[in-house]
Amino acid sequence: MNAIEAKTRRDGMLERLPVPLILLLTFAAFYFAIGPGNFFAIDESMQEETAQALILRHTLDIPVMVDARFGRGRTWYTLKGPGLPMVSIPFVYLGLKLDDAVGSMSGGQLAGPPVGPMEQPLRWGGRLAISASLIVNALAGGAIVAMLFMVGMQLSPNRRAALLMAISAGLATLVMSEATHFYQHELDALMAITAFWFFSRRETDDLDHRGLLGGLCLGVAILSRPDALTAVVVLWLYGAASAWRVVRDFGDRWPRMVRRTILAAAGPLCGAAGSMYFNYLRFGNILQFGYIEDRARFVLDVPQITRAVGAYLFSPGLSIFLFAPPLILALAVGRQAYRRWPLETITVVAASVAHLLLISSMKTWSGDLSFGPRFMLESIVLLMPLTLPAFEIAVEGSLRMRSAVAAVLGLGLAVQLLGIGVNVGIIDVRRIAAGVVAHNAWAFVLKVSPLVVDLQELVARRHLSPWALRALAKPDAALLLLIALVAIALFGAWRIFHYLRTREAELAGSGGTALPIAIVLIAVAPILIGFAIARPISESPDAQAHEAFSAGIAAQQAGHAVLAEEDYAMVLSLYPYNEASRFNMGVLEQDAGRMNEAIAMYQELLKKDPKFSPAERNIEYLMRTRFGFANPPPR
Repeated sequence: MNAIEAKTRRDGMLERLPVPLILLLTFAAFYFAIGPGNFFAIDESMQEETAQALILRHTLDIPVMVDARFGRGRTWYTLKGPGLPMVSIPFVYLGLKLDDAVGSMSGGQLAGPPVGPMEQPLRWGGRLAISASLIVNALAGGAIVAMLFMVGMQLSPNRRAALLMAISAGLATLVMSEATHFYQHELDALMAITAFWFFSRRETDDLDHRGLLGGLCLGVAILSRPDALTAVVVLWLYGAASAWRVVRDFGDRWPRMVRRTILAAAGPLCGAAGSMYFNYLRFGNILQFGYIEDRARFVLDVPQITRAVGAYLFSPGLSIFLFAPPLILALAVGRQAYRRWPLETITVVAASVAHLLLISSMKTWSGDLSFGPRFMLESIVLLMPLTLPAFEIAVEGSLRMRSAVAAVLGLGLAVQLLGIGVNVGIIDVRRIAAGVVAHNAWAFVLKVSPLVVDLQELVARRHLSPWALRALAKPDAALLLLIALVAIALFGAWRIFHYLRTREAELAGSGGTALPIAIVLIAVAPILIGFAIARPISESPDAQAHEAFSAGIAAQQAGHAVLAEEDYAMVLSLYPYNEASRFNMGVLEQDAGRMNEAIAMYQELLKKDPKFSPAERNIEYLMRTRFGFANPPPR
């Protein structure tokens, strides 16, 4: 085979790659490359720690932290649903193995430096298990783009318009910024749009399979976020109406509908049952979701709901049109979308409105620490297909519509680049300083809008977030990963550009069912494994602490510092004044070269027990050998 034949064969293989798969891989690589590589919020840490507990102990207990909830076994549990932690199990397992292989308290430039409180210095950074878990949302973001393209192909004969609509969602809406963090909203949105795709298909031969798979998607959405329930109900009703539209002219329509209804209901019912079982494992009560504070309650308060709806539509802190500008196009062409797809248009609007009204009845409807309306990500994704007529008009050559599309895409991309460029935590600092945190008041204050704060920080080059900056500043193995991700993203961008220039007839066969089915299976399989291995804690706190301390000693002796640190953190969650665990954690910090942190740990011990001689000896040793003091300064 000569070089020309080899190139022709390689190009032919690339041509056969499905467009949705290219979109998924391209955007997933792009999202992971521009992400922070570590966490900024407790919510992220709680979910990753839950996955880690399932892997290491087959339980759900996590180290004590703000917003964790006290439950079974006098220990602590995540406040969030089981969907994202369980879906992330394979990736967290990979990260734990990488941490073991590296054998250090720092994951390098990818995970960043260890960041966290004294009792758990690896809570937000330093662990490759954290970085690996972020792959989940990057993949979910890429899958959302792919599924939007497939939805667009089902609704419109114009493949280029469908492709542009999907790309605009991936670059100019919150799909981009949320794909770089470890929140549940990305998985919820992916499952909602995938269910919509299954239910919107018109074929009669696989009606039962579509009902089952679409229902499973809705079940995973419930497991991801219980407040997805209202949108799930609307989407399930749409699935029933869509199925009736297909079978109403058949003689056996009623048996078909009954069978399909049962299959489609299996997923949501299993999702609801799984959420209640998760509650039982954590709190011993199937109806206890952990939201026990007054600020977390749902209230039927018309002024509050009105204010929340206004914020999500018009405020500088939460407006979906500001943080997802392509939705402006849906307003412009909504009448055309309704004329062409009345049932689908009613469905996505009704699901979005139902979801908005539900979250608006929460006292913390703003989502607290966030970049834009992340609570509305599911609705943003569902509404994107309504922009299809605008992209069709633009593709067909309308200069006015092309200008409008370019304007909203440019604005949306700028907004998203701000969101991924700066550490989100600084927004909360500004809100607290401005005194507008209480009662969601910040949503209406321009000077603490995420856009304003992030722009100021970006101009000042403060609190910059992407791990790529660390990899470029201090090259290590992370730089090789960055180069690989950039190569994948550039190759995918080249292929996408090629698709945009391809004739419509050549794009017509770029659908198929393999990718949506794979998405469902990849989401459901680890969830089933997670529930299969999860067990409630039955041991006493003393037994738990003894087991965790013994595991920490074994891990420390074997050179697995990261695992040992986690075990000692679990002991300190049960017994905050356990001297042996705190001392051993200081030794781990000392062995990792983090001398100031080690000394702080030893000094904390000596505050409680001035006669704790091992800590005193280690301080003296560090002062003499590392800092040049002949005698350590008095404490």
